[in-house]
Amino acid sequence: MKRHYLHLVMSLLAGACLAAASCSDSDEDTKLPSPNFPEAVSATIEAGGTYTLEIEPNQNWEVSVPTATAAWFWIQDETQKVWTLRGSAGASRIVIGVAELDEFDDTRVCEVTLKMGGQSKVIATITRGTLERGFSLRTCKLDQYGDFEYGDSETGLTYSYNEGEAESIDLTWPEGRTDFSMPILVEANYDWAINQLPEWVSTPSVTVGKPGTKVEIRIQGNPSAYPLDGAQDKLVFIDKNNLDAKVEIPVTIPSCRDIFDVTLDKELKFNAAAEIYNSMNGDWSPGTARGSVKGIRGARIYVIAEVTDRWGNTGLSGDEADTKWVIVEESAWDEELVIMDRGFTVGTEVNQGDARTARIIVLPASMAVSDPNELFDYDIKEEYQPYVFATLTQQASPGPIQAANPEGMAEIGTLFEKLPSTHWSLRELEVDDAYKLTYTKAWSNDPEATLTFERDFTGYKCYDADCQPLSDEQNWLSVRRVEGGAIIDMDREDEGYIVFYDAEGNIAAVNCLYDPNADIGGTDIGFAYPEYVTGATLEEITSGEYYEQYAEYGAPIYHLTYEGETTNAVMNVPTYSSFMAQGDAESWLTAESYGPTQIYVNMDSQTAAEGVMFLYGANWNVVMVIICTLNI
Repeated sequence: MKRHYLHLVMSLLAGACLAAASCSDSDEDTKLPSPNFPEAVSATIEAGGTYTLEIEPNQNWEVSVPTATAAWFWIQDETQKVWTLRGSAGASRIVIGVAELDEFDDTRVCEVTLKMGGQSKVIATITRGTLERGFSLRTCKLDQYGDFEYGDSETGLTYSYNEGEAESIDLTWPEGRTDFSMPILVEANYDWAINQLPEWVSTPSVTVGKPGTKVEIRIQGNPSAYPLDGAQDKLVFIDKNNLDAKVEIPVTIPSCRDIFDVTLDKELKFNAAAEIYNSMNGDWSPGTARGSVKGIRGARIYVIAEVTDRWGNTGLSGDEADTKWVIVEESAWDEELVIMDRGFTVGTEVNQGDARTARIIVLPASMAVSDPNELFDYDIKEEYQPYVFATLTQQASPGPIQAANPEGMAEIGTLFEKLPSTHWSLRELEVDDAYKLTYTKAWSNDPEATLTFERDFTGYKCYDADCQPLSDEQNWLSVRRVEGGAIIDMDREDEGYIVFYDAEGNIAAVNCLYDPNADIGGTDIGFAYPEYVTGATLEEITSGEYYEQYAEYGAPIYHLTYEGETTNAVMNVPTYSSFMAQGDAESWLTAESYGPTQIYVNMDSQTAAEGVMFLYGANWNVVMVIICTLNI
């Protein structure tokens, strides 16, 4: 039994050895080959791109990318983003995805690792390309007048900009503007901000921009820090995500020492009551003339008066005693400004004497003088002539006799004015006040020529041009009383004097002149704005067919011609009350009134045409004849 058991055990051991030998021979027959890793590659891929790896492992495999770079790289498994991908032996395609995130400064790198057969190897190094910063700055176009060109509905921009990128920003001060400035258009592919600007540039209302957005910015000078002699500095733009990434654009500002501009009417008229004449309305009203002077501190306003000595010689004076009747008031200087557009007013005191005249001179700081009398010799010195910005006249004190209707007098060819107190006739005729009454037409003694008297006269005496009494046979002057005053009649073309008196003595003398060729002033006929007129001409007619046809009206005759499209043809004309086209011309010839001394004639015809427009005074007397021709 014991021997049988031993035999069984030995048989089992032998079987086990055979089995072991047989199993060992099978493992040798199925041993795996060495892993066939591909050659490593390197590639740079732009943001948002992909890179494809073609592999053919000979074993089961695993491809992975680091999770540390997961924000920028991944493995694209059909529609899924993964960072580890497994597969079996055979050809496979691995797609590496790259994020679209815009980065300008950091280079992102990813290593693609392949594992198989217990080994691993980096088979690809993928670099994500950085984005190049794009920055564009363009400055505004300037028109032919040096002003900024505006944009249009197509661009949707306020201004029109130059095509090329600006190398610098040059501030300018166009006429009519209020400061140094330059509109710019900025566009970049990153979040940007203005980080630095000169002290003489004001902080713009917009200082930041988003990628791909066009931003308009008006770069303006800082009025409290304008450099007198000009300057150059820089405007610095930064990437909001990288303060070290800068774009520096030079910016310049011109010298402001020579900036100087004055606005003031060239002619200022005041009556004796210190009222100013409004040429648009044709009337007098309380108030002053308003002006402004733009420049650096130190600009000065001077009044130079015309004065007459006891012998009647006329000269100039800047002395306060001679100029104090002109009242100039200036706005206070703003201490915070380098350049100021400072307002001022010009008025007068009430005049108790003769008519008077002064000139208003405004000088920039660089030309200012301490003594106004340095500005002239016998006349204003040549170098100061361009700075005479206005001539101011004030009517004489009316005294005891006045014109009841000065505007109406002009319509009938009559002028009434006061003579200066130095006129020789005052001494000869023993009067304190003397006047001159000029008639130019047969109807100049119409009711508009009525004179009013502060002291009612009881009689009058007539004299010739040398102040010698006229006999009844020689006398050609007479006075007729009318409601509210009196009218002087002149029977012939001549010159003489009438002295009015009452129980207290002589009241005043009137120098009477009847001369059809006398210049009685009034409105200068012509275009109101000749420099802006297009397509129109205006010529005075003094002879020829038209003159012979209309001379009987005793009014100025002008020929107005329109050639096609006409602009800015408003005319200055004699004082009128109404207008009317003659005959058939009424259908196409009309006019628009721009006040008592201005008119615009409309010629509305589809074909060439010619007609006549009459301007009438208050008494329906013709004050102007306008021959109107339309050439098409």
